[in-house]
Amino acid sequence: MTDSDVLKIASEIEISVNKLYMLSNNNSPRHKSRKKKHRNYHTVIIHRGRGHRNRILSVPNTLLKLVQRKILDCFLYQLETSEYSTAYCKGKSLLDNASPHIRKECVLKLDISHFFDSITDDSVYLVFKQFGLSVPATSLLTHLCTYKGKLPQGAPTSPYIANLVMKNFDKKLGKWCKERNITYTRYCDDMTFSGDKTSVRKNKIIVKVKAMLGSMDMKLNDKKTIFISSSQQQRVTGIVVNEKAAIPREMRRSIRQEVYYCTKFGISDSLQQQRLDISPDKYLHSLLGRISFALQIDPYNSEIQKYFDTVKQLMNA
Repeated sequence: MTDSDVLKIASEIEISVNKLYMLSNNNSPRHKSRKKKHRNYHTVIIHRGRGHRNRILSVPNTLLKLVQRKILDCFLYQLETSEYSTAYCKGKSLLDNASPHIRKECVLKLDISHFFDSITDDSVYLVFKQFGLSVPATSLLTHLCTYKGKLPQGAPTSPYIANLVMKNFDKKLGKWCKERNITYTRYCDDMTFSGDKTSVRKNKIIVKVKAMLGSMDMKLNDKKTIFISSSQQQRVTGIVVNEKAAIPREMRRSIRQEVYYCTKFGISDSLQQQRLDISPDKYLHSLLGRISFALQIDPYNSEIQKYFDTVKQLMNA
């Protein structure tokens, strides 16, 4: 007899119990003639350019991705993340992560190594256990959202689950920082601390974070540890925070130059000059995306707004 909570999950997600178990075991039905198992994940490699490691994603197939999105909507969003977590949360953005660090004497940036791979199915099980469902139902949800015993980077549920796994960590570290006049935020695997030099240096933040992560079988990526004083350009998740939230000068300069080339020489000639192998349509959408990001950071910047209007006209021409 099928567990009542498993039936409840199937009803909420609107997928049959058999299909859910098939997806949770990472196998699709065997083809009658071939009798071959087909995996529900495929690997995607994101090339990040010179000096950066390629990002390897485990991406679910269409049906599993649909199920995971329903799990996100029907279950996971019922659980709140910590106030210090700013990534992948409704109503929060990069700006929410950067703003608390504006006009600080120094900024310390730390990075969690192999963040998603460090989150095991045991940790995910504890997240789903909060719903008070039966063991079979909790295990089913866990298996639907993990791959090879870990949180797959590429599944729509993974970022929010990661935030829920880190909730107690954020709360404890956030409280510890507040007691020492240190500001703390976390954007996925990027942790940012700011304050006066005495507070940031004296309190041995790195030692504290390493100890806390170690208890969760996680590690810092020491190569990405960055300490930035106010005499330098302080960036938090790509946003300059020295005086106010602003986009980097080179990004503003690049947008200005690209819009100028497009209006003066035309889009195709502009792409040739920049030696970019991309269609004009994709290029304009990419350029508009960067301009939109700049406007999110500085919505009253008339120069950036002008570039936005210009690119929109080029797209509609």
